[in-house]
Amino acid sequence: MPEPFIQALSFYGTQKPFRFEADVYDCEVLGELPAALEGSYYRCGADDAYPTLPGDIILNGDGMASVFHLSGGKVDFRCRYVKTERYLAERKARRRLAGKYRNGYTDAPELAGLDRDNTGNTSAFWHHGRLYALREDSIPMELDPATLETRGYAEFKPRLKTRTMTAHPKIDPVTGEWWSYGQFCHKEYRNEMALTVFDRQGNLVRQEELVMPYPGVCHDFAMTREHVIFTVMPLTVDLARMKSGGDFYAWDPSLHPMYGVMPRSGTTKDIRWHAVPGAMIAHFMNAWSEGDKVFVDGFAAPGNSFAFFNDVNGNPTPNAVADSKLTRLHFDLSRADGKVTLQGFDKAIGEMPKMDERRGLQTYRYGWHKTFDGIAMVDWQTGEHRVHQLLKTDNPGMSQEAVFVPRAPDSPEGDGYLVSVVNRVKENLAELYVLDTKDFLGAPVARVRLPFNLPMSFHGCFVARPGAQLPR
Repeated sequence: MPEPFIQALSFYGTQKPFRFEADVYDCEVLGELPAALEGSYYRCGADDAYPTLPGDIILNGDGMASVFHLSGGKVDFRCRYVKTERYLAERKARRRLAGKYRNGYTDAPELAGLDRDNTGNTSAFWHHGRLYALREDSIPMELDPATLETRGYAEFKPRLKTRTMTAHPKIDPVTGEWWSYGQFCHKEYRNEMALTVFDRQGNLVRQEELVMPYPGVCHDFAMTREHVIFTVMPLTVDLARMKSGGDFYAWDPSLHPMYGVMPRSGTTKDIRWHAVPGAMIAHFMNAWSEGDKVFVDGFAAPGNSFAFFNDVNGNPTPNAVADSKLTRLHFDLSRADGKVTLQGFDKAIGEMPKMDERRGLQTYRYGWHKTFDGIAMVDWQTGEHRVHQLLKTDNPGMSQEAVFVPRAPDSPEGDGYLVSVVNRVKENLAELYVLDTKDFLGAPVARVRLPFNLPMSFHGCFVARPGAQLPR
Protein backbone atom coordinates (compact mmCIF):
# COMPACT_ATOMS: atom_id res chain seq x y z
CA MET A 1 0.00 0.00 0.00
CA PRO A 2 1.46 3.40 -0.92
CA GLU A 3 2.73 5.58 1.91
CA PRO A 4 0.65 8.67 2.71
CA PHE A 5 2.11 12.17 2.52
CA ILE A 6 2.67 13.75 5.92
CA GLN A 7 3.37 17.27 7.14
CA ALA A 8 7.06 17.73 7.87
CA LEU A 9 8.21 19.44 11.05
CA SER A 10 9.64 22.92 10.41
CA PHE A 11 10.87 25.87 12.45
CA TYR A 12 7.37 27.34 12.73
CA GLY A 13 5.14 24.27 12.94
CA THR A 14 4.49 21.89 10.05
CA GLN A 15 4.42 22.21 6.28
CA LYS A 16 2.66 19.99 3.80
CA PRO A 17 4.37 19.20 0.48
CA PHE A 18 3.21 21.13 -2.59
CA ARG A 19 4.69 18.71 -5.16
CA PHE A 20 4.49 20.76 -8.34
CA GLU A 21 6.71 22.49 -10.85
CA ALA A 22 5.19 25.54 -12.51
CA ASP A 23 5.63 28.38 -14.99
CA VAL A 24 3.72 31.64 -14.81
CA TYR A 25 4.30 34.09 -17.66
CA ASP A 26 3.39 37.74 -17.14
CA CYS A 27 2.51 37.49 -13.46
CA GLU A 28 -0.14 39.77 -12.02
CA VAL A 29 1.61 42.90 -10.73
CA LEU A 30 -0.14 45.25 -8.31
CA GLY A 31 1.61 48.61 -8.13
CA GLU A 32 4.74 49.43 -10.11
CA LEU A 33 8.02 47.57 -10.03
CA PRO A 34 11.00 49.92 -9.50
CA ALA A 35 13.71 50.14 -12.14
CA ALA A 36 16.25 48.77 -9.64
CA LEU A 37 14.54 45.38 -9.82
CA GLU A 38 15.86 44.47 -13.24
CA GLY A 39 17.16 40.95 -12.81
CA SER A 40 16.33 37.64 -11.19
CA TYR A 41 15.37 36.75 -7.63
CA TYR A 42 16.44 33.15 -7.01
CA ARG A 43 15.26 31.06 -4.06
CA CYS A 44 15.77 27.53 -2.81
CA GLY A 45 13.83 25.50 -0.27
CA ALA A 46 12.55 22.04 0.58
CA ASP A 47 9.52 20.22 -0.77
CA ASP A 48 8.91 16.47 -0.62
CA ALA A 49 8.40 14.90 -4.03
CA TYR A 50 7.58 11.55 -2.37
CA PRO A 51 6.21 10.60 1.04
CA THR A 52 8.62 10.66 3.97
CA LEU A 53 8.84 8.87 7.28
CA PRO A 54 6.57 9.93 10.18
CA GLY A 55 8.18 12.69 12.20
CA ASP A 56 10.37 13.78 9.29
CA ILE A 57 11.72 17.33 9.25
CA ILE A 58 11.60 19.99 6.56
CA LEU A 59 15.41 19.92 6.20
CA ASN A 60 15.09 16.46 4.61
CA GLY A 61 12.89 17.63 1.73
CA ASP A 62 13.81 17.59 -1.93
CA GLY A 63 15.31 20.80 -3.28
CA MET A 64 12.82 23.17 -4.89
CA ALA A 65 14.39 26.10 -6.76
CA SER A 66 12.30 29.05 -7.86
CA VAL A 67 12.89 32.34 -9.63
CA PHE A 68 11.13 35.61 -10.31
CA HIS A 69 12.57 37.03 -13.54
CA LEU A 70 11.91 40.78 -13.52
CA SER A 71 12.38 42.92 -16.63
CA GLY A 72 10.76 46.14 -17.83
CA GLY A 73 8.10 46.03 -15.12
CA LYS A 74 7.06 42.50 -16.15
CA VAL A 75 7.60 39.31 -14.14
CA ASP A 76 7.86 35.65 -15.09
CA PHE A 77 7.94 32.90 -12.46
CA ARG A 78 9.30 29.38 -12.57
CA CYS A 79 9.92 26.62 -10.00
CA ARG A 80 11.71 23.33 -10.55
CA TYR A 81 12.93 20.44 -8.43
CA VAL A 82 16.70 20.13 -8.17
CA LYS A 83 17.37 16.88 -10.03
CA THR A 84 19.79 15.24 -7.60
CA GLU A 85 20.77 11.55 -7.58
CA ARG A 86 18.35 10.95 -4.74
CA TYR A 87 15.46 12.72 -6.47
CA LEU A 88 16.02 10.86 -9.74
CA ALA A 89 16.29 7.49 -8.01
CA GLU A 90 12.99 8.00 -6.19
CA ARG A 91 11.31 9.29 -9.33
CA LYS A 92 12.41 6.16 -11.18
CA ALA A 93 11.18 3.92 -8.35
CA ARG A 94 7.99 6.01 -7.93
CA ARG A 95 8.30 5.74 -4.13
CA ARG A 96 10.28 6.89 -1.14
CA LEU A 97 13.77 5.45 -0.86
CA ALA A 98 15.41 7.90 1.57
CA GLY A 99 15.04 7.42 5.29
CA LYS A 100 15.78 9.91 8.04
CA TYR A 101 17.60 13.21 7.63
CA ARG A 102 21.31 12.53 6.91
CA ASN A 103 21.03 8.95 8.14
CA GLY A 104 21.82 6.53 5.32
CA TYR A 105 21.40 3.57 7.66
CA THR A 106 17.63 4.08 7.36
CA ASP A 107 17.47 4.06 3.53
CA ALA A 108 16.07 1.55 1.09
CA PRO A 109 18.77 -0.62 -0.59
CA GLU A 110 18.23 1.15 -3.93
CA LEU A 111 19.98 4.27 -2.60
CA ALA A 112 23.19 2.42 -1.73
CA GLY A 113 26.18 4.07 -3.38
CA LEU A 114 24.24 7.19 -4.40
CA ASP A 115 24.62 10.71 -3.03
CA ARG A 116 21.62 10.40 -0.75
CA ASP A 117 22.31 13.51 1.37
CA ASN A 118 22.46 16.03 -1.45
CA THR A 119 18.99 17.48 -2.00
CA GLY A 120 20.13 20.99 -2.99
CA ASN A 121 17.42 22.42 -0.79
CA THR A 122 18.92 25.23 1.30
CA SER A 123 20.22 28.22 -0.65
CA ALA A 124 20.35 29.70 -4.15
CA PHE A 125 23.81 31.20 -4.68
CA TRP A 126 25.42 33.16 -7.52
CA HIS A 127 29.14 33.42 -8.24
CA HIS A 128 31.34 33.89 -11.36
CA GLY A 129 28.27 33.92 -13.59
CA ARG A 130 26.90 30.61 -12.36
CA LEU A 131 23.87 29.67 -10.27
CA TYR A 132 24.12 26.97 -7.60
CA ALA A 133 21.73 25.14 -5.27
CA LEU A 134 23.53 24.61 -1.98
CA ARG A 135 23.14 22.10 0.83
CA GLU A 136 25.60 22.09 3.74
CA ASP A 137 26.47 18.38 3.65
CA SER A 138 27.08 18.25 -0.10
CA ILE A 139 28.84 19.68 -3.14
CA PRO A 140 26.80 22.41 -4.90
CA MET A 141 24.51 21.56 -7.79
CA GLU A 142 24.59 23.93 -10.76
CA LEU A 143 21.32 25.20 -12.24
CA ASP A 144 20.59 26.93 -15.52
CA PRO A 145 19.94 30.58 -14.53
CA ALA A 146 17.15 31.03 -17.10
CA THR A 147 15.28 27.73 -16.86
CA LEU A 148 16.39 26.32 -13.46
CA GLU A 149 17.05 22.96 -15.10
CA THR A 150 19.76 21.04 -13.24
CA ARG A 151 23.13 20.97 -15.02
CA GLY A 152 24.78 18.63 -12.52
CA TYR A 153 27.45 18.95 -9.88
CA ALA A 154 29.51 22.15 -9.74
CA GLU A 155 32.26 22.18 -12.34
CA PHE A 156 34.97 22.32 -9.65
CA LYS A 157 33.88 19.11 -7.87
CA PRO A 158 36.78 16.96 -9.23
CA ARG A 159 39.34 19.37 -7.74
CA LEU A 160 37.88 19.41 -4.22
CA LYS A 161 39.33 17.51 -1.28
CA THR A 162 36.18 18.05 0.75
CA ARG A 163 32.88 16.20 0.28
CA THR A 164 30.84 19.03 1.82
CA MET A 165 30.42 22.79 1.40
CA THR A 166 28.31 25.15 3.47
CA ALA A 167 24.97 26.51 2.31
CA HIS A 168 26.07 29.86 3.80
CA PRO A 169 29.17 30.94 1.88
CA LYS A 170 30.55 34.45 2.10
CA ILE A 171 31.56 36.70 -0.81
CA ASP A 172 34.19 39.33 -0.14
CA PRO A 173 32.72 42.45 -1.82
CA VAL A 174 36.24 43.83 -2.34
CA THR A 175 38.07 40.82 -3.81
CA GLY A 176 35.04 38.92 -5.10
CA GLU A 177 36.33 35.75 -3.40
CA TRP A 178 33.94 32.94 -2.43
CA TRP A 179 34.80 31.61 1.04
CA SER A 180 33.28 28.34 2.18
CA TYR A 181 33.76 25.64 4.78
CA GLY A 182 32.79 21.98 4.83
CA GLN A 183 31.41 20.55 8.05
CA PHE A 184 32.32 16.83 8.38
CA CYS A 185 34.29 17.24 5.18
CA HIS A 186 35.11 13.50 4.87
CA LYS A 187 31.75 12.36 6.31
CA GLU A 188 33.59 10.45 9.02
CA TYR A 189 31.92 12.60 11.72
CA ARG A 190 35.16 12.87 13.69
CA ASN A 191 35.20 16.67 14.13
CA GLU A 192 36.73 17.23 10.67
CA MET A 193 36.11 20.48 8.79
CA ALA A 194 37.52 22.01 5.59
CA LEU A 195 38.13 25.58 4.45
CA THR A 196 37.71 26.25 0.72
CA VAL A 197 38.28 29.52 -1.18
CA PHE A 198 37.61 30.45 -4.83
CA ASP A 199 38.74 33.65 -6.53
CA ARG A 200 36.45 36.03 -8.40
CA GLN A 201 36.63 33.89 -11.55
CA GLY A 202 35.73 30.68 -9.70
CA ASN A 203 39.27 29.26 -9.57
CA LEU A 204 39.98 27.09 -6.54
CA VAL A 205 42.79 28.89 -4.70
CA ARG A 206 42.82 27.49 -1.15
CA GLN A 207 42.01 24.24 0.66
CA GLU A 208 42.81 23.54 4.31
CA GLU A 209 41.44 21.37 7.09
CA LEU A 210 40.80 21.96 10.78
CA VAL A 211 39.47 20.05 13.79
CA MET A 212 36.30 21.15 15.56
CA PRO A 213 36.17 21.01 19.39
CA TYR A 214 33.37 18.43 19.17
CA PRO A 215 31.18 16.90 16.42
CA GLY A 216 28.46 19.55 16.45
CA VAL A 217 26.46 21.52 13.93
CA CYS A 218 28.03 24.44 12.06
CA HIS A 219 25.21 25.89 9.97
CA ASP A 220 26.72 29.30 9.28
CA PHE A 221 29.97 31.18 9.82
CA ALA A 222 31.13 34.79 9.76
CA MET A 223 33.91 36.77 8.10
CA THR A 224 35.55 40.15 8.31
CA ARG A 225 38.22 41.78 6.15
CA GLU A 226 40.81 40.38 8.59
CA HIS A 227 39.27 37.33 10.27
CA VAL A 228 37.22 34.16 9.72
CA ILE A 229 34.90 33.00 12.51
CA PHE A 230 33.96 29.31 12.55
CA THR A 231 31.23 27.97 14.82
CA VAL A 232 30.26 24.68 16.43
CA MET A 233 26.92 24.35 18.25
CA PRO A 234 25.75 21.65 20.74
CA LEU A 235 23.65 19.67 18.25
CA THR A 236 25.97 16.69 18.13
CA VAL A 237 26.41 13.67 15.87
CA ASP A 238 26.81 10.11 17.15
CA LEU A 239 27.45 7.27 14.68
CA ALA A 240 26.18 4.64 17.11
CA ARG A 241 22.88 6.52 17.41
CA MET A 242 22.62 6.76 13.61
CA LYS A 243 23.32 3.05 13.13
CA SER A 244 20.51 2.22 15.55
CA GLY A 245 18.10 4.30 13.45
CA GLY A 246 18.23 7.47 15.52
CA ASP A 247 18.48 11.11 14.52
CA PHE A 248 21.57 12.57 12.93
CA TYR A 249 21.66 15.40 15.51
CA ALA A 250 20.81 15.51 19.21
CA TRP A 251 21.06 18.47 21.61
CA ASP A 252 23.77 18.08 24.26
CA PRO A 253 23.12 20.57 27.11
CA SER A 254 26.50 19.79 28.69
CA LEU A 255 28.29 21.59 25.83
CA HIS A 256 28.64 25.28 25.01
CA PRO A 257 28.56 26.95 21.60
CA MET A 258 32.14 27.40 20.38
CA TYR A 259 33.54 30.13 18.13
CA GLY A 260 36.90 29.75 16.43
CA VAL A 261 38.57 32.97 15.26
CA MET A 262 41.26 32.71 12.57
CA PRO A 263 43.26 35.54 10.97
CA ARG A 264 42.70 35.54 7.22
CA SER A 265 46.43 36.10 6.76
CA GLY A 266 47.14 32.93 8.77
CA THR A 267 46.09 29.29 8.49
CA THR A 268 43.63 27.00 10.23
CA LYS A 269 46.43 26.15 12.70
CA ASP A 270 46.03 29.69 14.06
CA ILE A 271 42.37 29.27 15.11
CA ARG A 272 41.60 30.24 18.70
CA TRP A 273 38.41 28.73 20.11
CA HIS A 274 36.09 30.61 22.50
CA ALA A 275 33.21 29.16 24.53
CA VAL A 276 30.10 31.38 24.46
CA PRO A 277 27.38 29.93 26.74
CA GLY A 278 23.79 30.58 25.69
CA ALA A 279 24.63 31.84 22.21
CA MET A 280 23.54 29.31 19.62
CA ILE A 281 23.58 31.29 16.38
CA ALA A 282 22.13 29.62 13.30
CA HIS A 283 22.45 32.68 11.01
CA PHE A 284 24.74 35.71 11.03
CA MET A 285 23.96 39.23 9.85
CA ASN A 286 27.51 40.58 9.45
CA ALA A 287 30.91 40.93 11.13
CA TRP A 288 33.93 43.25 11.12
CA SER A 289 37.30 43.74 12.82
CA GLU A 290 39.03 46.65 14.56
CA GLY A 291 42.56 45.51 15.27
CA ASP A 292 42.39 42.78 17.95
CA LYS A 293 38.66 43.32 18.38
CA VAL A 294 36.20 41.29 16.29
CA PHE A 295 32.47 42.03 16.25
CA VAL A 296 29.97 39.39 15.08
CA ASP A 297 26.21 39.94 14.73
CA GLY A 298 23.62 37.17 14.57
CA PHE A 299 20.46 35.79 16.14
CA ALA A 300 21.51 34.12 19.37
CA ALA A 301 19.20 31.55 20.98
CA PRO A 302 19.55 30.55 24.65
CA GLY A 303 19.08 26.87 23.75
CA ASN A 304 18.18 24.56 20.88
CA SER A 305 16.82 26.63 17.98
CA PHE A 306 16.48 23.45 15.86
CA ALA A 307 14.02 21.99 18.31
CA PHE A 308 12.70 19.30 15.96
CA PHE A 309 15.82 17.45 17.18
CA ASN A 310 15.54 15.96 20.68
CA ASP A 311 18.29 15.99 23.30
CA VAL A 312 20.86 13.21 23.70
CA ASN A 313 18.48 11.36 26.05
CA GLY A 314 15.68 11.38 23.49
CA ASN A 315 13.66 14.11 25.22
CA PRO A 316 12.16 17.12 23.42
CA THR A 317 13.69 20.55 24.08
CA PRO A 318 12.01 23.96 24.24
CA ASN A 319 11.90 25.74 20.90
CA ALA A 320 14.57 28.38 21.51
CA VAL A 321 14.07 29.97 18.08
CA ALA A 322 11.16 31.83 19.67
CA ASP A 323 13.71 33.64 21.85
CA SER A 324 16.39 34.25 19.22
CA LYS A 325 17.57 37.83 19.70
CA LEU A 326 19.83 39.82 17.42
CA THR A 327 23.07 39.89 19.39
CA ARG A 328 26.53 41.40 18.93
CA LEU A 329 29.42 39.22 20.09
CA HIS A 330 32.59 41.11 21.10
CA PHE A 331 35.83 39.12 20.77
CA ASP A 332 38.91 40.81 22.22
CA LEU A 333 41.80 38.74 20.95
CA SER A 334 44.21 40.54 23.28
CA ARG A 335 42.51 39.02 26.33
CA ALA A 336 44.29 35.98 27.71
CA ASP A 337 41.10 34.53 29.17
CA GLY A 338 39.28 34.58 25.79
CA LYS A 339 36.11 35.96 27.37
CA VAL A 340 33.43 37.10 24.91
CA THR A 341 30.86 39.77 25.76
CA LEU A 342 27.33 39.89 24.32
CA GLN A 343 25.20 42.91 23.47
CA GLY A 344 21.56 42.26 22.60
CA PHE A 345 19.59 44.48 20.22
CA ASP A 346 16.45 45.48 22.09
CA LYS A 347 13.19 44.09 20.62
CA ALA A 348 14.94 42.40 17.67
CA ILE A 349 13.49 38.90 18.06
CA GLY A 350 13.33 36.71 14.97
CA GLU A 351 15.56 35.04 12.40
CA MET A 352 16.77 35.11 8.77
CA PRO A 353 18.98 38.23 9.03
CA LYS A 354 20.06 40.18 5.96
CA MET A 355 22.04 43.35 5.31
CA ASP A 356 23.28 45.53 2.46
CA GLU A 357 25.90 43.13 1.09
CA ARG A 358 27.95 46.01 -0.29
CA ARG A 359 28.88 46.60 3.39
CA GLY A 360 29.67 42.94 4.06
CA LEU A 361 32.72 42.05 6.19
CA GLN A 362 33.04 45.66 7.45
CA THR A 363 31.26 48.18 9.64
CA TYR A 364 27.65 48.77 8.69
CA ARG A 365 24.47 50.40 9.94
CA TYR A 366 21.33 48.72 8.64
CA GLY A 367 19.96 45.20 8.71
CA TRP A 368 16.66 43.38 8.17
CA HIS A 369 15.16 40.18 9.49
CA LYS A 370 12.05 38.04 9.63
CA THR A 371 9.84 38.38 12.69
CA PHE A 372 6.88 36.26 13.73
CA ASP A 373 4.47 38.94 12.50
CA GLY A 374 6.29 40.73 9.70
CA ILE A 375 9.61 42.07 8.43
CA ALA A 376 11.87 44.19 10.64
CA MET A 377 14.49 46.86 9.94
CA VAL A 378 17.25 47.59 12.46
CA ASP A 379 19.47 50.66 12.73
CA TRP A 380 22.61 49.83 14.71
CA GLN A 381 23.51 53.53 14.91
CA THR A 382 20.30 54.76 16.52
CA GLY A 383 19.04 51.51 18.05
CA GLU A 384 15.76 51.86 16.17
CA HIS A 385 13.78 48.68 15.41
CA ARG A 386 10.76 48.96 13.09
CA VAL A 387 8.41 46.16 12.05
CA HIS A 388 6.41 46.18 8.84
CA GLN A 389 3.35 44.23 9.98
CA LEU A 390 2.05 41.40 7.83
CA LEU A 391 0.15 39.17 10.21
CA LYS A 392 -2.01 41.73 11.99
CA THR A 393 -3.85 42.94 8.89
CA ASP A 394 -7.12 42.27 7.08
CA ASN A 395 -5.21 40.03 4.68
CA PRO A 396 -2.68 38.32 6.98
CA GLY A 397 0.57 37.07 5.53
CA MET A 398 3.73 35.30 6.66
CA SER A 399 7.01 36.56 5.28
CA GLN A 400 9.82 34.32 4.15
CA GLU A 401 13.42 35.55 4.04
CA ALA A 402 13.73 39.13 2.76
CA VAL A 403 16.60 40.18 0.46
CA PHE A 404 17.89 43.74 0.03
CA VAL A 405 18.43 45.27 -3.42
CA PRO A 406 20.13 48.72 -3.63
CA ARG A 407 18.31 51.48 -5.48
CA ALA A 408 21.45 52.00 -7.56
CA PRO A 409 24.96 50.54 -7.43
CA ASP A 410 26.28 53.71 -5.77
CA SER A 411 23.27 54.52 -3.56
CA PRO A 412 23.86 55.05 0.19
CA GLU A 413 23.84 52.03 2.47
CA GLY A 414 20.31 50.75 3.07
CA ASP A 415 18.73 52.84 0.30
CA GLY A 416 16.78 50.46 -1.87
CA TYR A 417 14.17 47.73 -1.74
CA LEU A 418 13.38 44.58 0.17
CA VAL A 419 11.91 41.65 -1.73
CA SER A 420 10.26 38.76 0.08
CA VAL A 421 7.81 36.01 -0.72
CA VAL A 422 4.73 36.39 1.48
CA ASN A 423 2.29 33.52 2.01
CA ARG A 424 -1.26 34.85 2.17
CA VAL A 425 -3.11 32.74 4.72
CA LYS A 426 -6.73 33.46 3.75
CA GLU A 427 -6.24 33.33 -0.01
CA ASN A 428 -3.86 30.33 0.02
CA LEU A 429 -1.51 31.99 -2.46
CA ALA A 430 1.89 33.61 -2.50
CA GLU A 431 3.11 36.97 -3.71
CA LEU A 432 6.44 38.71 -4.14
CA TYR A 433 6.33 41.68 -1.80
CA VAL A 434 8.44 44.77 -2.59
CA LEU A 435 9.12 47.35 0.13
CA ASP A 436 10.89 50.70 -0.31
CA THR A 437 13.31 51.17 2.60
CA LYS A 438 12.63 54.93 2.52
CA ASP A 439 9.01 54.17 3.46
CA PHE A 440 9.55 50.93 5.31
CA LEU A 441 6.29 51.00 7.29
CA GLY A 442 4.22 52.13 4.32
CA ALA A 443 2.43 50.08 1.69
CA PRO A 444 4.56 47.98 -0.65
CA VAL A 445 5.44 49.65 -3.94
CA ALA A 446 4.56 46.42 -5.75
CA ARG A 447 3.10 42.97 -5.15
CA VAL A 448 3.61 40.19 -7.69
CA ARG A 449 0.82 37.72 -7.14
CA LEU A 450 0.89 34.03 -8.01
CA PRO A 451 -2.31 32.00 -8.44
CA PHE A 452 -1.08 29.40 -5.95
CA ASN A 453 0.88 29.11 -2.73
CA LEU A 454 4.58 28.28 -2.39
CA PRO A 455 6.52 26.15 0.10
CA MET A 456 8.96 27.88 2.42
CA SER A 457 12.28 28.62 0.81
CA PHE A 458 15.20 29.04 3.16
CA HIS A 459 17.62 31.38 1.38
CA GLY A 460 18.01 33.21 -1.91
CA CYS A 461 19.72 36.02 -3.80
CA PHE A 462 18.90 38.78 -6.23
CA VAL A 463 21.09 38.96 -9.35
CA ALA A 464 21.06 42.16 -11.40
CA ARG A 465 20.74 40.72 -14.88
CA PRO A 466 19.02 42.92 -17.46
CA GLY A 467 16.58 41.20 -19.77
CA ALA A 468 16.00 38.23 -17.51
CA GLN A 469 12.92 36.41 -18.75
CA LEU A 470 11.74 32.86 -19.20
CA PRO A 471 12.38 31.44 -22.66
CA ARG A 472 9.22 31.53 -24.75
